[in-house]
Amino acid sequence: MKRTQTIASVAVVIGLALVVAKGCALRPDLEVSRKFQEAQAIFDEASSPEDFLHAAAVYQEILDSGMRSGAVLFNQGNALMRAGQPGRAIAAYRQAQRYRPGDPYLEANLQYALGNVADEAGRSRPLFEYVLFWQDWISYAGKFRLLGAAALATFLLACGGLFVSSRLPSRLAIVGLVVTVILAVSAAYDWNRFDRVQHGVIVADHVVARKGNNESYKPAFTQPLEDGTEFSVLERRGDWIQIRLPGNQDGWIEDSAAVVY
Repeated sequence: MKRTQTIASVAVVIGLALVVAKGCALRPDLEVSRKFQEAQAIFDEASSPEDFLHAAAVYQEILDSGMRSGAVLFNQGNALMRAGQPGRAIAAYRQAQRYRPGDPYLEANLQYALGNVADEAGRSRPLFEYVLFWQDWISYAGKFRLLGAAALATFLLACGGLFVSSRLPSRLAIVGLVVTVILAVSAAYDWNRFDRVQHGVIVADHVVARKGNNESYKPAFTQPLEDGTEFSVLERRGDWIQIRLPGNQDGWIEDSAAVVY
């Protein structure tokens, strides 16, 4: 009986934490739908880089309104790519991945945008993602929904164990608790890579990374960074950001040379 009560208490705590963490999903309103159709019409009729940039700007208005959508980010990436801005397109595609994991069209367009960027070859999939093999099958929000469902099921099973003589609900609650913990780890991993760690992409040609946050410092690398080079953000000082490239190479760049997300 004590074991069942403990499981129920843990499930309650998890459930309450999920209510706080999950928040409310935003639904597209009429204005967002109108903007989306406007951006798509501009894209379909575009015949110059300026036209595609106009479409990308309208998609950005949707994002600035608070509507986060994989479709909007994917289409914005396409518009930026057609406008000749691969770095900004990569940033849009990367953000779209959290909402559309495993989308073959998104992955194909991202790989095309990456092209021959040197640091892409240095990327390696973390061992953790091989253990949690479903990480790129389920969206960021989807993982939290699954976590909430598992926690609720565990709670109900634990409560059921209090009122029936059979041990089956209690045993199922233990299994549910294990599944909930695994899903919590999976969701926490996504939170770390999507929200806690800032990422960025170089959006200019021949950007010289420095050893400090000033033009007076010597170059940090032997070669300048090209449009489309990806990095993670370590620190920000004024108009400069300290970045880390794949392979743990650190340097400082002006923030105007990159998109950070």
